[in-house]
Amino acid sequence: MAEKFEVRVEAERFIHNELSNCAWDFQQRMQSQIENDERAGIYHTMLASLVFSAFSIEAKVNFVGWKVLRDGWPEKANLREKLNLLNEVLKMDLSWGKLPLQTILKLKRLRDVLAHGKPEIVEKFEVVEVEPDVWDALKGQWETSVTPKFVDQCREAEDELWKRLLAAAGIEMDETLTHGGHSLKKIVEPD
Repeated sequence: MAEKFEVRVEAERFIHNELSNCAWDFQQRMQSQIENDERAGIYHTMLASLVFSAFSIEAKVNFVGWKVLRDGWPEKANLREKLNLLNEVLKMDLSWGKLPLQTILKLKRLRDVLAHGKPEIVEKFEVVEVEPDVWDALKGQWETSVTPKFVDQCREAEDELWKRLLAAAGIEMDETLTHGGHSLKKIVEPD
């Protein structure tokens, strides 16, 4: 007869921690590449940090919404609607025209362009007196946002929003960590 085991797992897993750690790690790599003048691949490092920041922000907003509203949290609403709801429920003073939401909105636009990956068709003809940098003509609209300054601004905006949301919701930092446990017990059947 095959052995049997009783397995019990209880956990609360919060992906925002992984996403935020990835964004932070890529930001640190970017800073190291700049300090060491290692330009190869830095664009992709910055892009990765920005994408993970965008994902992390949304996951953190979902976490706070879940903690505060539980079953009443509108999971399928867009980020703006979710933040507006938390702003109202938690009586916060967040404004889309001010930091950190101003930066987060710009990041959200970049995230949407990347996530929905549509062709960008450019047709332009002009006569100029100075030889242009033709490589600039091949850059996508999204590439102008991928800079060290914007990476740093997004990480700062993410951190500021996170601290403000947690404070307004009365959530302690240790409550934001994945936690749980498990047990394994061999079932011994009498002969």
